[in-house]
Amino acid sequence: MKLIEQIMQELGADMLKSITLVPNSCCYVKSVKSVTEFSAERVVLAVGKTLVTVEGEGLQLGEYFEGDVFVRGKVRGVKID
Repeated sequence: MKLIEQIMQELGADMLKSITLVPNSCCYVKSVKSVTEFSAERVVLAVGKTLVTVEGEGLQLGEYFEGDVFVRGKVRGVKID
C-alpha cells in the first residue's frame, strides 16, 4: 500500500478523495457526500463539488459508510465531472 500512496503523492493526487477501479468488477470511491443517482446501469456520486459517474451493468452499492462507497457489478467506466 505504501507504493500506491507514494505514486499517488508524486502525481499530486489527494488520497482523501480517491477512486479505485477494478474493470468489470467493482469501484471504490472515498469522501462521497451523497448518492445523487442510482440504477443498475449508472451510479452518480457527489464528491465535494465533483460528480463521479460509474457506468456498467448490474451495479449495486456494496457499502456506504463514513463517506466511502463500494460499487459492485460489471463496471465499464468511470467519468469525473
